[in-house]
Amino acid sequence: MDELRLLGVTRATRDNHWLRITQGIYGEGKHPPTVVEQCVAEALAADGVSSGRVAATMLGLDGVRLWTPQFIVPPGSSNRRPGAHRRTIADSEIIKVEGYRCTSGLLTLLDLAYDVDDLVWEQALESALRMKLVTLEEVISAVDGSRGADRMRRVLALRPEGAQPTGSLLETLFVQMARHVEGLPPPQRQVEVRNRYGDFVAFLDTAWTDLGVFNELDGQQHKNQPVYDASRETSVVEATGWLCGRFTWHEVVNLPVRTARKLAGVIDQARRRPLPPAPLTL
Repeated sequence: MDELRLLGVTRATRDNHWLRITQGIYGEGKHPPTVVEQCVAEALAADGVSSGRVAATMLGLDGVRLWTPQFIVPPGSSNRRPGAHRRTIADSEIIKVEGYRCTSGLLTLLDLAYDVDDLVWEQALESALRMKLVTLEEVISAVDGSRGADRMRRVLALRPEGAQPTGSLLETLFVQMARHVEGLPPPQRQVEVRNRYGDFVAFLDTAWTDLGVFNELDGQQHKNQPVYDASRETSVVEATGWLCGRFTWHEVVNLPVRTARKLAGVIDQARRRPLPPAPLTL
């Protein structure tokens, strides 16, 4: 309570449910602070800039798990708080998320490349590209000299030239899983399909147009729209004559080996039959 009095926080304010998050930082509400709130509070108390996994979480990047604070303070500043790292960064490498400072999309990706594995970094990269936090050209230009250069090169080498960012985390996970099917090239992403009259039918998450296979990925948002999904699938089959592989979040995330075998079976069936006439795709 002495700390609150020194900060000018009155008893009435305390009774209105102000919670101590860390020394010198308080939050309003009855519920305990989340992990990300605790991490941001540590950076705020030190006048630092959230970085690494904390910045990735603030920016909404896919795949990154958060455990402890990570933030940058200027050289010469105290680094006694947990997660503090002395480092010089330019103002252009700092952005604000809901009023709180964190590293830019590019700098966050560079820091993550030294901290996470290849799969997680690819998930973060695809989401950063999808949200337009960074361009692929900016990432490629920053590889040389970065601490995670080897990882970045490995992941970037897997991206087909000109590929669109994946449309979701589930799509990224599917692309990663599909690499375990022997002899299968990377799928095309975000394929637009039109019918024989030129009318728009659908954007496909992923497809192998040269094999006549498309994939429907059912995330959590699909569980209450089975009729719409079935109608969409029928329209794509009618327009293309392709086989459909349908995969759920549970299958891709929790049963990747079994699901890769399932995908391999669909691909094998497609290779056994004549390829339908090419539909209108973009």
